[in-house]
Amino acid sequence: MRVRHYGLSAEAAPIDFFADPDGDWSYEVLLEAAGIHPNSAPSGVLIGALGESWRGHPEGAAVVSFAREGAPRLCIVECPAGRRSPRAA
Repeated sequence: MRVRHYGLSAEAAPIDFFADPDGDWSYEVLLEAAGIHPNSAPSGVLIGALGESWRGHPEGAAVVSFAREGAPRLCIVECPAGRRSPRAA
């Protein structure tokens, strides 16, 4: 699993919040990858998938959007190649 954090708002990336990220993820696993304890997740956490490749991350990578200390954050979580689910056509 490759995880990358950005100090950016959700508007900065091509995120589809209606899409399911590629891979076999749970809400809790994605929160933990973003550095958020699942039992203390702040309100306003959004999870989606990249609608197209962005900054070297593949289309379908998971995106966790949240705020930390009042600043917007994006966390991109890529599924290991062997666990990637096929994209809908």
